[in-house]
Amino acid sequence: ASVGQGLNDTAANLMAAIERGDDEISPSTIYCVASILEGCSYINGSPQNTFVPGVLELATQHDTFIAGDDFKSGQTKMKSVLVDFLVSAGIKPTSI
Repeated sequence: ASVGQGLNDTAANLMAAIERGDDEISPSTIYCVASILEGCSYINGSPQNTFVPGVLELATQHDTFIAGDDFKSGQTKMKSVLVDFLVSAGIKPTSI
């Protein structure tokens, strides 16, 4: 998600964009906002830009903890494990 003037640059603009169903708001941002509004901490495992300025402002307003940035699960993690395995087996991958 990119930061858009009047879209997610402030907490008020972000909430208005969610209310009107703006498709520029990422699912991870919507989930994060829901967690903040419930007073629950949110740990981001998504590679998306979840923590736009509006989310940061909203978390501050609600005194809610947010953290994290891409857990590197799935394909990225698989590649890392695979490379370690191949190298330890004496095989030098040139690309993955």
